[in-house]
Amino acid sequence: MLLFSRFAPNVLLSAAVALSVILAAVMLGLAMDQRWLGLKLEAQPRLAIPASFEGLWIDAIEHDSPAAEQPGAGIPASVASLVSIGGPDQRSIQLTPQDLMEEPDALETYAGMRAFFARQDEIAGILRSIGGVELGVAFLGETQTYSVSPKHQRPVTSLPPSFWMQIGVGLAGFWLGAWIWSLRRGEWATRFLLLAGAGLMISAFPAAVYSTRELALPGRLFSVLSTFNHIGALTFGVGMIGLFLVYPRRLVSPNWLAFPAVILGAWQVVDILQLADGPGLGFHLAVVLAMLAIVVLVAIQFKVTRGHPRDRAALAWLGLAVVVGAGAFVATVIAPNVLGIGAFVSQGEAFLFFLLVYVGVALGVARYRLFQLDEWAFRILFYVVGVLLLLVLDAILIVTIVDERAPAFALSLLIVALAWLPLRDMLARLVLRRAELSRGNLFRQVMDVALTPPGRDQQARWRALLENAFRPLSVTAAADVQDPALIDDGLALAVPGAGGLPGYRLDYADGGRKLFSLRDAELAVELTTMLANALESREAYEKGVAEERERIARDIHDNIGVQLMGALHSRGLARKDMMIRETLTDLRDIINNASNPDLSFDEMLADLRSQISEHLFAAGVKMKWEVESAGPAILPLAAAHTVRSVVREAVQNALKHGQPKSIRVTVRLDEDAIALTVADDGSGFDPSSVQTGNGLANMQARVTSLGGRFNVASGVEGTRIEARFPVDIVRITQ
Repeated sequence: MLLFSRFAPNVLLSAAVALSVILAAVMLGLAMDQRWLGLKLEAQPRLAIPASFEGLWIDAIEHDSPAAEQPGAGIPASVASLVSIGGPDQRSIQLTPQDLMEEPDALETYAGMRAFFARQDEIAGILRSIGGVELGVAFLGETQTYSVSPKHQRPVTSLPPSFWMQIGVGLAGFWLGAWIWSLRRGEWATRFLLLAGAGLMISAFPAAVYSTRELALPGRLFSVLSTFNHIGALTFGVGMIGLFLVYPRRLVSPNWLAFPAVILGAWQVVDILQLADGPGLGFHLAVVLAMLAIVVLVAIQFKVTRGHPRDRAALAWLGLAVVVGAGAFVATVIAPNVLGIGAFVSQGEAFLFFLLVYVGVALGVARYRLFQLDEWAFRILFYVVGVLLLLVLDAILIVTIVDERAPAFALSLLIVALAWLPLRDMLARLVLRRAELSRGNLFRQVMDVALTPPGRDQQARWRALLENAFRPLSVTAAADVQDPALIDDGLALAVPGAGGLPGYRLDYADGGRKLFSLRDAELAVELTTMLANALESREAYEKGVAEERERIARDIHDNIGVQLMGALHSRGLARKDMMIRETLTDLRDIINNASNPDLSFDEMLADLRSQISEHLFAAGVKMKWEVESAGPAILPLAAAHTVRSVVREAVQNALKHGQPKSIRVTVRLDEDAIALTVADDGSGFDPSSVQTGNGLANMQARVTSLGGRFNVASGVEGTRIEARFPVDIVRITQ
């Protein structure tokens, strides 16, 4: 195991695939290394009306085969039978339906098996005779002899579908076992799964050769292939028994894990040495007992996984696949042979039941993360399959239509790119059930949560969002969640709250049909981040609204309220009208400022000058208005309102307390600041005697709130008020 730990999973899986392909090629070579007549023989004819016959029924004759090319009228098909085969040395063997027996271990005794292998060897020897063979064909009660020269090699196209089925099942079982083992090499469960996959391959490959033979194989080869078939079957049993001893819950200590191998290994020795009466006791009984042991272990695991939902989910998927797949093979092939009634289905077709086992394992990895494997495991598998397809296509093209290697490889690469890559994505969606969530829909739901007022409705929408995104079986509040995280190997997902919303624990993804994956954890991070940003944006918006409301309230209090109060107590009608007009003007400014946050500097000053000049004209005071600016500009709301408030308040204070003859107003706009000066020639006052809360304090508060400076100087020559504050944004227009 230390040696294997040095290699990456894709390297080990590629090596396992290459080894299995080489073994499959060897089996293909053995299947083709037969003398070929071109006859499709059946032990029982497929006729609507039963007919009695001798020998083997000739169901069909292959096109361009030696049997089809023999001189004369030709061998009749579908109406005749092959009753004998003879060689040039006058040897002749009468054929019987037993000569086409798929599996010799269906015989009752080992002696019968040895006699069968000897007979097969004799028939194969006749087929290999130099000078051709003599076929005795019975037709309408008469037997006619045909001389045929068998081809030295069987064409690959003549191999029946059952051959490729068994080869495919063996490859699939071994590949899937090697795939999972390469990703979890240090665990006993994956080692046993690999052992079971290897056993399936060792059993299926030899069976593919001898169960699809045309007529006969050399006896020694047949015997060796049958032995390996038995070894593979019991190895599969050892792997599956060991798997359910440790997965999903360990049932025994490591010292007992070798016990199934010792028992079935000893039984295998009895079978190889033929120490029992026959294969029923020496082989079939061992297979049946191994299957029963698997069923018992699945039942025990089902009991001990009570209270462990993740383990129970893994057991339900894997145990069902093994019991149904392997159990169906035992029930249709092995058990009938033990009872002496013969297999119910062809052995080549029955091997497809084992494919259910490994397809179930692969789907279990996708749905329940069996053996703690996630979606990245499938990416490795699809990568290796793509490389294998590339190599196989390259070899096929070189052998068939393309002579040069470089063009063949380029064409293979193009075919894989155009065909396999789209197919791989489709398989990923089907196997992994990737349901891509609409990001637009999730964003709308997140915004609904963020814009809902805090309270139960907002919490309910947050919970509904999580239920829609992950479809958990249950959702419970979790106050201590800090970051999205998988819990119990994906059994649950912790999702934190944001902006005062509670966190939740989501259990059993997709309605309990799968575990949470790293993809789900990434989606949880995305949702919580999106929600936090949306809540911050809403908070900033509400803060801005509150500040605007506060400004409006302050403006109404400082200006509108004071002016209306002054108008109410004014005795002169003209004075009252003027103050009401000023109040309406201020109210208009407040409304305009709320709807038009950016004001033109020139327009604002023109409006302000008109108001101030009206006041001073009514009071008989001269005004000098000076403006210094680099050009037209757009003034921010806060700066414009501060300019108006300071100038108005300073002028009103001068008129009220100083009895001036003239007032000079100077406004200067620099690149990053505004400077105001309001000076009068009135009687002046003592600034130290001014109490907090009057107009001076309001002006100072407005200027300092913008980071500016405010200064008041007063004496016998009059009063001078200066203010300077920065302008954060001044947009100069062209």
